[in-house]
Amino acid sequence: MRRLVTTSLFALLLASCGQGDGGNQAGNAGAATNAAVTPGAPSQDLAALVGANPRLAQLVKAAGMEPVLAGKAPYTLLLPSNVALDKLDKATWEGLDQPAQKARITALLRGHILPGTIMSADLARAVENGGGKTTIATMAGEPLTVTRDGNNLRIAGTGGQSALITGTEQPARNGVVHEIDTVLAAKS
Repeated sequence: MRRLVTTSLFALLLASCGQGDGGNQAGNAGAATNAAVTPGAPSQDLAALVGANPRLAQLVKAAGMEPVLAGKAPYTLLLPSNVALDKLDKATWEGLDQPAQKARITALLRGHILPGTIMSADLARAVENGGGKTTIATMAGEPLTVTRDGNNLRIAGTGGQSALITGTEQPARNGVVHEIDTVLAAKS
């Protein structure tokens, strides 16, 4: 447990600086990997993948996180689907350019970013090796619990909300994107 906390804190430190190979450790199984760029690897970075969705790009820009997602450090993004984004309250979308909103949106986004590249197969293996669940740390330092839900993986936040990983993972030059069906609330 001490190793997990130390590893998670080190990864968060690197992630908050936007430098290094901030690897995440999925539970005690250590199933996460840091993907090295190899020939034939995706040419788009995470910022470009996020930029393909105007609503998500708007949130990333408001939080000032574009440089982080365009950087070298690998990240795993849990990106809410458009249906999930539609469920956000109007206050989230109104006044995105206001300084008071920046902290709220940054916290929300950091709760959806994991240091390191964690593929679906890594998560599934960690859940299996962990006796049905594993814990991963977000860039915000909050733990998320991953379990199996039928053929899918379910991610639960500390506030009781949970999301299913849906669709196919999208590898990027500096990480991977997993679409989720619910926005995971930021801890207040």
